[in-house]
Amino acid sequence: MSTTQREISDEDIAGMVEDLRQWPSVAHDNGEYELAVMPFITIYFTYDPAHYLEASLTMIEVHESFERLLGHPYKIATHPDSERPHPYGSKRLGDLREWAHKIKKDKALTFDFSDEKNYRSSPTHAGYFWRNASRDYGESDYSNIQFYYRWQWWLDNRDAWRRFVLDTIERLKPEQVYSGFAMANPLEFGMRSEVTVWDRALAPHFYGLDTDYPFNMKRTPQLPSGIRPPTWGFFLSDIWREKLSLDRDAVRAALPDPRIRIDDLDCGQWIELGPRPELYPVEEGVPELPALLNRLLRPLRHSTLDLLGSGEWDGDPNVRFNLADSQRWLARFDDDSDWPRYRLNP
Repeated sequence: MSTTQREISDEDIAGMVEDLRQWPSVAHDNGEYELAVMPFITIYFTYDPAHYLEASLTMIEVHESFERLLGHPYKIATHPDSERPHPYGSKRLGDLREWAHKIKKDKALTFDFSDEKNYRSSPTHAGYFWRNASRDYGESDYSNIQFYYRWQWWLDNRDAWRRFVLDTIERLKPEQVYSGFAMANPLEFGMRSEVTVWDRALAPHFYGLDTDYPFNMKRTPQLPSGIRPPTWGFFLSDIWREKLSLDRDAVRAALPDPRIRIDDLDCGQWIELGPRPELYPVEEGVPELPALLNRLLRPLRHSTLDLLGSGEWDGDPNVRFNLADSQRWLARFDDDSDWPRYRLNP
């Protein structure tokens, strides 16, 4: 990204906003790469360090299950040790299960898959996996799995998708899960800087556009210390529900709208705010169902969650979330919220 020129113009933003009003998953192509709003699900979990191998193997099984569900679309995979990308199926990648045995608990196990050959572009189908290095003391960072998938694919496979999600939750017993729409992070690590510019540019136009960057958010004291407001699919684990001093029946009573689906699982409740995720254009007003769930979860919110995940520098003409705007965005479903009335960062 240039430090002297804007990443996107006002015309780019206006065009993207109009396109998203017509179809909630579109990309902007600047000639070098495409960045896109995509449906996503991110699963944040911890594991017993004594069972690190079991956690690693379960992640591999989750990958294989979702790959089958998608129809085997991947073209690129990353090496579990070097993290370098290679063509999918390359012998250089080795065997994932062998790597799971080789990489011990004091080192992170990471492996990614994408259908996008341009590492700087958002994928349309992808799976990013990170089993965090474990600590035998103090609060542990989250491990995570993140999936992106085509919107039309989800519309055609929503029931199979849900069965996969519920099965994965039962297997991993995660602390937090989020699903909806967000800017899809490219495979190339450094592209997060560009994504944050689009995050900030589109956020004032859509209440339902989430921002999700596991590399930063999974770290203590980020999401391990509090949740962010869900936009559609959300897993309320028993761990966090008990912090509200509520039982499961009380959660259902607080969410009486018939459009809300709640599935009871061994380790918590999977909640869907309506039949499908929505971007909720701001001109239509604060969306009712996210606001309803937000009232229940507000005591658990991480009010200073870092949405950026990348540094800023003096003289950069590109606008990103600062702390004040992040707090206002996190509170956008509150009854007293003033989002999206905003002043651009100076």
